[in-house]
Amino acid sequence: MQKDLSIPPVEALKRAFRSVKCLTQYDAVILANDAYGILVKHLSGEDAATLQGALQAEGVQTEIVDERSLPSLPTTKFVHRLDCLPESLLIYDPLGRGFPLEWPHVMMLAAGRVRLEETSQPRPHATVTRHDLFGTAQPQLLADLGREGEGNHHLVVDLILTRAVLGYTATADKFNFQYLGDRKAAAESANFALLARDLANFAPHAILVTGHFKSLIRRLSGSLTRRPQP
Repeated sequence: MQKDLSIPPVEALKRAFRSVKCLTQYDAVILANDAYGILVKHLSGEDAATLQGALQAEGVQTEIVDERSLPSLPTTKFVHRLDCLPESLLIYDPLGRGFPLEWPHVMMLAAGRVRLEETSQPRPHATVTRHDLFGTAQPQLLADLGREGEGNHHLVVDLILTRAVLGYTATADKFNFQYLGDRKAAAESANFALLARDLANFAPHAILVTGHFKSLIRRLSGSLTRRPQP
């Protein structure tokens, strides 16, 4: 785990990863695109210590953490429709059934453009940890030698409920903006901005994170009640 949120140089990661047999320079390329907080999970204690020493030699300060000590983060559900109404947030399930959620139950909101990566040809002996926008750990097998991660940018909004009991994620390209009515625009990005603004206006008490927020979300993973600084 990194001690700060600066992005390590990809060449430094490549050199450091040579010290551990289960990692390759191509894994370093994938990680360098999204290197905040947790770098690699599921390493043995010996491999973790070796990698930590190699990273320190490259000027990348890390800490070895027992995975069992990491905070338990909420399950995230993907939704395709949220109606922002004055009295409540109406959340729709896959069958199109809506149920109301009172606004005070929304604890944190995040909105912005996010690069979602895809990898192919996984191998079983090493895993990189990706996070969704609330910091929920999503272990993924590292790409095989000779394959690099590919990704596209998406407009994503996330919300997390009080006491971190549950989270919801929606992407603009798969979202139903029907509730906007006459405000609905032709541009997807404009509709996304309206959605994000409505969520923030109806839940002014919620922690709000915008822009390139993935790194900030990870800062919240240890304390979901601390408001990040801009």
